[in-house]
Amino acid sequence: MTETNDESKPQIDPLPAPQKLPLHWRRNFVANFVDSMFFSLALAFASLTTIVPVFIRELGGSPLIIGLIPGLVQAGQMLPPLFAAPYIAPLERKLPFLLKMTLGERLPWPLLALLCLVVAPRYPLAMVVITTCLLAIFGLAGGICLPAWMDIVARVTPMQMRGKLFGWSGALSGLLGVAGGLGAEHVLGTFPFPYNFAACFAAAGFCLFISFLGLIAIREPVAEERTVPLAVGDYIDQLFKVLRGDRDFSIFIVVRILGAFAAMAVAFVAIYATEQRGLPASVAGRFTAWMLGTQVITTPLFGMLADRNGYKSSMQFALAAQAAAMGLSLAATTRLEFSIVFALIGAANGLFFSTALNMVVEFAPAAERVIYLGLHGTLIAPAILLAPLLGGWLVDSYDYALAFTAAGMCGLCAFLLLTFFVRDPRHGYLSRSQAAPRAAENANSGSV
Repeated sequence: MTETNDESKPQIDPLPAPQKLPLHWRRNFVANFVDSMFFSLALAFASLTTIVPVFIRELGGSPLIIGLIPGLVQAGQMLPPLFAAPYIAPLERKLPFLLKMTLGERLPWPLLALLCLVVAPRYPLAMVVITTCLLAIFGLAGGICLPAWMDIVARVTPMQMRGKLFGWSGALSGLLGVAGGLGAEHVLGTFPFPYNFAACFAAAGFCLFISFLGLIAIREPVAEERTVPLAVGDYIDQLFKVLRGDRDFSIFIVVRILGAFAAMAVAFVAIYATEQRGLPASVAGRFTAWMLGTQVITTPLFGMLADRNGYKSSMQFALAAQAAAMGLSLAATTRLEFSIVFALIGAANGLFFSTALNMVVEFAPAAERVIYLGLHGTLIAPAILLAPLLGGWLVDSYDYALAFTAAGMCGLCAFLLLTFFVRDPRHGYLSRSQAAPRAAENANSGSV
């Protein structure tokens, strides 16, 4: 019997082949770790899920405004990447662009703290408008930065270390955030309005400054694989080719849209606990501590699993936790029961952050990474903007129960669609990463 070797079909190993480690990868791992950790910690002091909604309510904002603000922030983070991608993708180095644009994420918070002291006591409705505008700028700047930031992370961090980067940075920021959340509860309950909220926003601004120092410390190599600048028409054609040619990615977009609607009522859980169940406003700090404390366990655990097996199971758990949180909100009455609800929300939020973009990176060929990131963000942005508005309308026109039920059903549908119709992109990522060296070897041997 003779053996035949078909070199034209690349063999896919069950585990990633050893990668050539990027230059300065240890330094960059630490720098990205500091950036991610302190960015997440900042949002413990100014949580869009707990502290900001209570702040807006104290100013007299309606449920629609409370729902609008997180929707604006998240839509701002998701909508611009598609339009920024044609400019970002051809850049040899993306860090200089990132360092300029990220100032829009960081400056609103100290400004908000200052204006909270000056404007909020005398002009509360004007403060609602100012807060909405500043947080919209925060979200928009984040969306412009996102493709460049994620491309840098993917290029300077080995694939088998990305789960650890997001997992352990999320865990440590969650651990610090527990203390921050409990400290926020003490500040909110001890100091009078608006000094209590101003202190929380100032703490967020300080953490974002430390995060910025982490970005400055990154040593970015020249991007070896990048797209050539495209005309607008050619760029749009390429977007449609991606959606038509990558079935799993297209269905994943639908999952993300349903997942956005699964979060339509999250911003109202803290309001429901204070208005309908009689809990004090200061409990928002404790809820934040529970949200972040859960991430101490879930993000590193699922991060390590994702490094080995892919990110699909992490996304499944996040969607299931989100749906369960909405169901439990209907029955919760005590601080402990609502704390469990926010623990599930925290687990879901942490895993969405560490999982979704990494899945997109693995769906994408290296040269099209920025395009995939932009397409993903922009297609789910309308749902992210509309979902909390829909939640606010349901609360305003009907009741909290209907909003929580609708959100839970969307989460369940997203979970089922992901489970049965989307293949883990890790397999395709490994196929491409192992086929490329073999193709290069064959080309070199053929030219000899």
